[in-house]
Amino acid sequence: MKNLDSENFEKIIKRYQSNPFMYVEYPHKRYWNKNLKNEIDLKNYFIESLKKHNDKKYLLYVHIPHCHTQCLYCTCHVEITKDYSRVKRFLNYLYKELDLLDEIFKETGLKPNFTDVHLGGGSPTYPKKEDFDILIEKLSKFVDLSKLNEFSIEIDPRRVKEEKIEYYHSKGINRISLGVQEFDTEVQKLINRVQPDKLIDRILTPKIRELFKHGINFDIICGLPGQNLNNFEKTVKKIIDFNPDRICLNYMHLSTKFHPHQLRMPKDKIPGEKLRKELFTLATEMLEKNNYARAGYDHFVSKDDKLYDELKSNKLKWNRLGIVTGNYENIIGTGVSSVGKIEGDFYYQNTFENDEYEKMLSKNLLPISNFHVMSKDDQIREEIIQSLRTYFLLDVKAIEKKFSINFFDQFKNTIEKLRIYEKENMLKIQEDQIEVINSGTQFANLMASEFDTYIPR
Repeated sequence: MKNLDSENFEKIIKRYQSNPFMYVEYPHKRYWNKNLKNEIDLKNYFIESLKKHNDKKYLLYVHIPHCHTQCLYCTCHVEITKDYSRVKRFLNYLYKELDLLDEIFKETGLKPNFTDVHLGGGSPTYPKKEDFDILIEKLSKFVDLSKLNEFSIEIDPRRVKEEKIEYYHSKGINRISLGVQEFDTEVQKLINRVQPDKLIDRILTPKIRELFKHGINFDIICGLPGQNLNNFEKTVKKIIDFNPDRICLNYMHLSTKFHPHQLRMPKDKIPGEKLRKELFTLATEMLEKNNYARAGYDHFVSKDDKLYDELKSNKLKWNRLGIVTGNYENIIGTGVSSVGKIEGDFYYQNTFENDEYEKMLSKNLLPISNFHVMSKDDQIREEIIQSLRTYFLLDVKAIEKKFSINFFDQFKNTIEKLRIYEKENMLKIQEDQIEVINSGTQFANLMASEFDTYIPR
């Protein structure tokens, strides 16, 4: 592996070993406003923001948190249950939230242009067909499902078969994201997600591949307990053989304070930082030799996929759904814990608590628990961080033109902090651009974090 064989790289890993934010939002949610003094005023602010951006394109995100079992690596907001009545109860309140949005749109005369819909979780495949039909009916009230660019759903391969995938396609879904995570059986046991290869074969039949042409994603996790260069190379070979259109190769994130189930993983088998980087570099080199292009920090796209064209034309976006089409600017999130964003205006997040979610919706209030109003400085820094993380390149002149600033004057102190990475040959700072190079692509989040003014220094 070309970038990891040097003694210098090992020194860099030790020197810059850290756990920076993924920057799916800027600023990070921990710095948002959690003191909601007047939910009605917040609802009105939400409406006014929509009015200002009514001509923009939107993605609707729907979060369904339920799973049958707990995967030990997981940091998503999930609710583990085998009691379907709990799923049913949640869905009834989710329908209320969608109805509330429909009422807001009708009362205000707003018609957001929803170009994309994503169903995530949890396991959005948990609802029974009759309940999923109701969900589609609710969505159809304000979303033209027949004209969507992408209508995607996350799939747990252990819980669905070909017939269910065909059913989703009949409802307008044109992209499926399979939670593969890892193919090695021993690693699967350590993360409580045993999932034989045959389950993927069972789903990706010729018929399904035809129905979802250029519409198959794989989610893979790097840094799981038990992973090593030998077994992970075999996993990557299998990924290449299955030939998905897009691959999300996430690092496992340890957050035992908020996700104590992670403590059930054997700590001595979790790869250290150097091995994590080696695993990621191994996968990168193998994928890039097999018709995949790296799209941002941790995503890969087939060169036959339309996202590859957007990569080349600098239209990709990065958010909590990963690397996505640049087709939309705004996100409206629904369901517990979901996050929304009105471009250049504000971020918001729904409550994590089912009781609070139900209580607020019963009062006809948006179930928002925290939010952040964007300043101009936030907007500038968000774009800089997005660019460095997604393209490993910042067009300084474009930033100056868009925001009417002198970049090197405004960020003089930050540039000085970046010089240390330049000395390590990880970054190239020029008059018209800043480029992440060589081993620096493994630390793009860290370098981007130098522009984050919310982190206590």
